[in-house]
Amino acid sequence: MKFSLPRGFRDIPPEDYAVMEDIRGAFIETCRLFGFNLMEPSPLEMLETLEAKSGPSIRDEIFAFRDKSGREVGLRFDLTVGLTRWVVSNRSLQLPAKIGSFAGLWRYDEPQYGRYRWFYQWDAEIFGPTTVDADAEVIDFTYTLFTKLGLSDVSVHIGDRRVVSEYIGKILGVEDDSTLAEMLRALDKIKKKSKEEILEEYASRIDLSKLAKLLEFGEISGGVEDVLSRVEEYKLASASALVELVDMLKQREVKNIVIDLSIVRGLDYYNGIVFEAYTQSDPALGALAGGGRYDILPAIFGRPDIGATGVAGGVDRTILALKKRGVKKVCERSVYVAYVNKEVSSAAQKIAAALRREGLAAEVDLGNRSLKKQLEVAAKRNTPYVIIVGPKELAANKVVLRDMREGREEVKTVVEAVNYLKQILKASCAAE
Repeated sequence: MKFSLPRGFRDIPPEDYAVMEDIRGAFIETCRLFGFNLMEPSPLEMLETLEAKSGPSIRDEIFAFRDKSGREVGLRFDLTVGLTRWVVSNRSLQLPAKIGSFAGLWRYDEPQYGRYRWFYQWDAEIFGPTTVDADAEVIDFTYTLFTKLGLSDVSVHIGDRRVVSEYIGKILGVEDDSTLAEMLRALDKIKKKSKEEILEEYASRIDLSKLAKLLEFGEISGGVEDVLSRVEEYKLASASALVELVDMLKQREVKNIVIDLSIVRGLDYYNGIVFEAYTQSDPALGALAGGGRYDILPAIFGRPDIGATGVAGGVDRTILALKKRGVKKVCERSVYVAYVNKEVSSAAQKIAAALRREGLAAEVDLGNRSLKKQLEVAAKRNTPYVIIVGPKELAANKVVLRDMREGREEVKTVVEAVNYLKQILKASCAAE
């Protein structure tokens, strides 16, 4: 019998899990800096809750089923639904509420590069304000997080559904809401399909001359000043929010900003500023993160008085982007405690325990291998320091401390060795 995983699922190996934990750590730290409180919504929702966001068609895109009591339920496909449900149901919650979450999700998508059916996302949402200030805060959060991760080439592409909607209504003369929604969905596909493919797909539903003009309008993209001056030519009143947002981001010193009118995001509940973050090192990855203003969703859940804006990022894609650029290793504080023979192995374990209590990662051989083999293991793991416990030194309450990078050895008391490692390794980490 062959034991295999379902299509679209995979195991996360140690090397990827370590990077994922680095991303989680950077996300948690960014939440702390920006004042976001962390939580995790339920992984299982009533199906009607999930449909409230995306309609009955969402059943084909998620893992939905009847539980043992016959209730229709579904696994969460994003974190926004659960966070919004939780916020609107807690009427005593003080607003604005800034909520962050890092968790696993499930979608019944077609597997592809950087996309699986079980995956992790980070998510940051602001509930309450309807002002551009909150949108700027979320974009600044995104920029800060990727900068903290070392992805300095990430650019944030910003659009505004209100600007595109006003263009469709005022310039193209489209008044029907359903046609407007179809045109927005068509424009959202421009980064995945050619203009010809989109025109062919919507030929029976939309006036192709108007759709062609919309796709041309969506090509307006680039530097902030240039794009805003081109948008001014259309005299669209809704563009004022983009101007205000850009000024705020300049004050915050957020760099790598691109105004991109093709960014409208596919979900119908977005109603204002929208954005996506891309890395230049691997354009095939698509967006590493995306978000925007979605005041419509709290209203669907019964709280039209609450504004909402947020961002979610794909952890798998970020791992791939970090690998592409060369992952910066987390500061290594690990020490290998080796021993000469079995008689002193318990002393080695005691020293390893002491190091761990001091906050230093320490490994000790558990298989009674030879000293040579233990040193080979330490070298393969790039362990910077090895404590060697031998009978002769131990009798004097001393050990040999070997610097694996320089090949130097010193004999120190156990206390001296522990204190030295605590000082030198923590100091080197702080310098990084």
